[in-house]
Amino acid sequence: MNPNSYLWVIIGSLSVASAILLGAYGAHGLEDTFAETPRKERAWSNAVDYQMFHGLALVVIGFSQKDNKRRRILSLTAWCQVIAWLLFCMSIYAWVFGGSIALIKITPFGGNLFFASWVLLAVHGFISLRESALNRK
Repeated sequence: MNPNSYLWVIIGSLSVASAILLGAYGAHGLEDTFAETPRKERAWSNAVDYQMFHGLALVVIGFSQKDNKRRRILSLTAWCQVIAWLLFCMSIYAWVFGGSIALIKITPFGGNLFFASWVLLAVHGFISLRESALNRK
């Protein structure tokens, strides 16, 4: 595997591990905060879920880069997911911990970047499928 592949596996694994801790903390340590503001509980839960799913995706991307000709598309996909995680999840976590409501104004940018990362992955899949079909002829 190339060095970038390991980077995505490491970042993804740590993202999943921290999502587990954040989920547990939300369930057991933020009860008072969530009782006062149920909207924060829903947002926290969404952020933890998104972090978990996209962390797993980063691990898969890392292992997929092993012998892949289109590593750049996969790397771009991974970078989009990392930046999206920072914008989406971290803005929600900061807001729940008492930050300004203005923080969640950047959350949709992260959501859009998550979406873009999945479109990039679909493009990668389409190109790979097309190339595979051409190689069989």
